[in-house]
Amino acid sequence: MNPDDVILPGKEKDLKTFYIIINRRVNKVWIEYTTYVEKCSSPPKTTLIFPIIFSELDFYESLLERIKSCLSDEVLEDIHNEFFFSDW
Repeated sequence: MNPDDVILPGKEKDLKTFYIIINRRVNKVWIEYTTYVEKCSSPPKTTLIFPIIFSELDFYESLLERIKSCLSDEVLEDIHNEFFFSDW
């Protein structure tokens, strides 16, 4: 799927929620990958896993940029503050 094909919500509140969900997904992909690598007893087969992971990350990061372009700087700052303080 192409990130440009994803239909974005029309309301700012829904866009904000969507941004948070996608941002959490990006973080989860990194956590899944690092957990996988840490559990490997031998070096991971990077030629197999890297294309999958970076393809997924590229999709989500592109989608985040599309959402971000629809949100005001103030809303984005609020989101980042919520993320920063909620992770502690």
